[in-house]
Amino acid sequence: MSFFFSLDKQREWQQIKGPFGSFVTSIPRNSFSRKNIGYLFAILHGAEFIFDFDDDNFIKIDDNGDPLEILPEQDSENNNTIMLKDVSVVMQGLNTFNHHPIMGASIPDSWPRGFPMDLIQNNNTWGHIAYQTDIPFDSSGKRIGVIQFVADGNPDIDAIHRLSKPLLVTFSFESAKPVLVPTHSYSPYNAKATIHTQYALWATLLPSTVPGRVSDIWRSYISQCIFADTRLRIIFAPPKVIQKLNDHDCLGDFNAEKDLYMKSGMMIDFLSKWDSIYNTIPERMESLWIDLYEHGYIELDDVFYVQKWLGALIQIGFQFPELKPRIKNIALMGQFNYADKPSTINDVIFWTQKNREHFKTIIAAGPFTPDQMHNLSAHSIDAISNHNDTNGNLIQPGYYTPLENLKNVLLNYKDSSGIEGILYAHDDLILNVTELSESKFSFPSTSIIMVGNDDRKPDRVFGDGHVENFDRTQSFASVHEMYPDNHWMHLRTPYCASGITSLAQDPASSIYRETDGSIIFFWGGQSDALFIPITVADEFARAAELILKHRIFIECAMHTVIDKVLKRSNISIRYVQLCTDWDKRIRSHWIIKRGTNEMVENCLGQNKSFAFIHPYKLSVHGYREYDVTYEKLQ
Repeated sequence: MSFFFSLDKQREWQQIKGPFGSFVTSIPRNSFSRKNIGYLFAILHGAEFIFDFDDDNFIKIDDNGDPLEILPEQDSENNNTIMLKDVSVVMQGLNTFNHHPIMGASIPDSWPRGFPMDLIQNNNTWGHIAYQTDIPFDSSGKRIGVIQFVADGNPDIDAIHRLSKPLLVTFSFESAKPVLVPTHSYSPYNAKATIHTQYALWATLLPSTVPGRVSDIWRSYISQCIFADTRLRIIFAPPKVIQKLNDHDCLGDFNAEKDLYMKSGMMIDFLSKWDSIYNTIPERMESLWIDLYEHGYIELDDVFYVQKWLGALIQIGFQFPELKPRIKNIALMGQFNYADKPSTINDVIFWTQKNREHFKTIIAAGPFTPDQMHNLSAHSIDAISNHNDTNGNLIQPGYYTPLENLKNVLLNYKDSSGIEGILYAHDDLILNVTELSESKFSFPSTSIIMVGNDDRKPDRVFGDGHVENFDRTQSFASVHEMYPDNHWMHLRTPYCASGITSLAQDPASSIYRETDGSIIFFWGGQSDALFIPITVADEFARAAELILKHRIFIECAMHTVIDKVLKRSNISIRYVQLCTDWDKRIRSHWIIKRGTNEMVENCLGQNKSFAFIHPYKLSVHGYREYDVTYEKLQ
């Protein structure tokens, strides 16, 4: 069914009372942004998809002489769900993504219109394919908002590209797959051959106060800022269209595109850092457009346009999707105990990218070499390294450096106005963000959060080396005598038992001594996950430095540090559950469940909420299984 929406009919709409008529009246004639009235028409008439198409684009013809189907087909094996097949899930660190290379552009080093000029030679913006999968349009973890078809022939590139590189440009149709853009990355999509799904119809609004060569690119960047907090994703699809460009004056285009050349990179940086106190799309969208005006990206009339647009949508009963904002008031620190695999850089990038879907601030910590640190920095990964100690010696990975890393990150952020705590998690652990945050998007940050319960009993260590149980009903000459049958190796090595004894003899530990002169100590405990509020950063650092001075193993140290923090501060603690399992040996056969998908399914089948799954290693399961399991836990 087709409609011709004449100018006379448009004038009739101007007479409608309220923001609807006011919006239609405000859109200038002979303007690229006049398309906004068409978008409103489609939404009013119940459109589930809007295919934004330009007059110089032509849908390709199949072998039977029929136009190619634009919408993905329904999958009969999945309840006729509209399904995108064989989607390439891209991973990268930078906040800007150039989709041309990965889509097989025939011209080397090609880029789309609107891509920041200062990044056109940075191949870290090209991304890598993490894995391929089928994605339904309504997937909760990867809900599709926009599909942009690349175009063969004379595609949507800027004037500098046209003047400096040969034409025509083609993209690989047979070998190229749809590409899923990372949530944290910005990539310019246009109004030439683009589908907006029902979840993103509110995002079709084109700015009116910038040139047409800028308007649709600004729309794409503005929309992606809000998409990141609605779990909406962008797909670039193989070329189902050919663009036969209308007569163009390249120098005229160059002049019209000046904002793209001069402001795109700055705009992406601004949007990447932007935040709002509002928790609905209309409020957030209005707030963003006001800030964009105040920073010189649009003019004041566009602020009025967006207010009228939102009012018109509300007037016709449009239902906006719910926001699912990323957590911005805490920082997530990922602890990587090992960095000796060829895949280390990609593993860190993927882990960071996945968690960026839920957290705005992420730090990767580990025994990274100087070359690895340089590489991570080039991918915009915020990382800290403990590769060597102060004497230049290689540090035993994972023994005590995780505590040092956590201490340093806490101190680094303790004076931050926006960060209220540090969530520490090892890289082989998957977070249940919903459980940890108690379904709140401002993360509860007033209590320590740790795995376990409050019924564990510590022991007492004295300066002369003897040990007593907490109730002082038993006394032993040493740790080994107290636990003769404990085969956990770290209890017997210098990393634990000897370190604890030397700590008890240290005069600096006097602030933590009990009235009987003992030091309360926990022998082991889960140390792969912890949340520490910034309010106790100094107390945590004081206790951690004393523990680190005596090189005490992390699993013997972490619970003891928390005990000392609790002793000297007025803070509460919230205990959460861990999904895990241990391998068992029946006669001569091992039953291996730990770290497997069977372990995960067993946990998910229980009538309890787990805050973490551990262990679940990227190197064992790969990116696809890790991603799927992560989504299952949310």
